[in-house]
Amino acid sequence: MPYLKIQTNLPLSKKAERAVLKNASQLIAELLGKPESFVMVALQADTPMLFAGSDDPLAFLELKSIGLPAQRTKDLSEALCQMIEGHLGVPCDRIYVKFIDVKRGMWGWKGDTF
Repeated sequence: MPYLKIQTNLPLSKKAERAVLKNASQLIAELLGKPESFVMVALQADTPMLFAGSDDPLAFLELKSIGLPAQRTKDLSEALCQMIEGHLGVPCDRIYVKFIDVKRGMWGWKGDTF
């Protein structure tokens, strides 16, 4: 049920997109202690975006999950920023991360909810 959406203004090759998606999926599963079979990751590259009035490389990440622990958001932010910086070269001070804890009844799957 974890869902990570990554938006960046950088154009990426298909190979780079696959590498980011695969690494992000594994990282989210590991960080949240969830089976990777429940993790969904989306990547929107080459998105027109500005941060601090500049179109220098940037990224916006949104992580949604059931039971997202508020006390772990600092660690999650650090790990996600390091992953994006490592794969895309976007400096951590050009990355925002939004965390959303979703109630079980507000997350649907297979025609039901969790």
